Amino acid sequence: MKNLWACGLLLTSLMSCTKNEAVKPAENPITTLLSEQAPALTLVQFRSTGFREMGVVFSSAVAGKLTQVGSKLPDAGIYVVTIWDFDSGQVLQQKTVEQEVPDKLTIVDTDVIPLTISKKYVISINNKSGLRSQGSFTQAFKKSGGNILPDTKGSITLHGSRYGSGSKTAFPTTALSQFSLLEGVPEFTFIPD
Repeated sequence: MKNLWACGLLLTSLMSCTKNEAVKPAENPITTLLSEQAPALTLVQFRSTGFREMGVVFSSAVAGKLTQVGSKLPDAGIYVVTIWDFDSGQVLQQKTVEQEVPDKLTIVDTDVIPLTISKKYVISINNKSGLRSQGSFTQAFKKSGGNILPDTKGSITLHGSRYGSGSKTAFPTTALSQFSLLEGVPEFTFIPD
């Protein structure tokens, strides 16, 4: 009986150790930025005759992992979200996101991508969905002018916006003006280690 009691005490203490570990909150930096700056921003929805690959350059101040990606475009659709290595332009991961509701963020799980501290990455979204002949996207500007980016939200620094033309996924090579936040709203979930 004494051994059973000792085993129970050991099991209880082991379980309390795992309960006391701090759970690190998930971060969605682009959504947080838009939400916090909302009163100072003008959001404009565009419909263009062409398609665009729209993205944001980011880095992390701490070790962690990217676990989800998402889409928030003005039209419902099936969009491709891509995570790129900023330096090489190499695709690290692509995920199809089915956004069923217009202008509402849809987040989906993805394979875990470990992020290296201070290394730059790009998350981008192409606004082509199916056989459409045009794509729509949102641009955000500060009402009073001034820079929106760079900005740090949680562990993530958003360095700037980029875009490229075309209906096929391609590394967005052109940097947008710092006055323009982004075209389209890709999103990701980061969890610090």
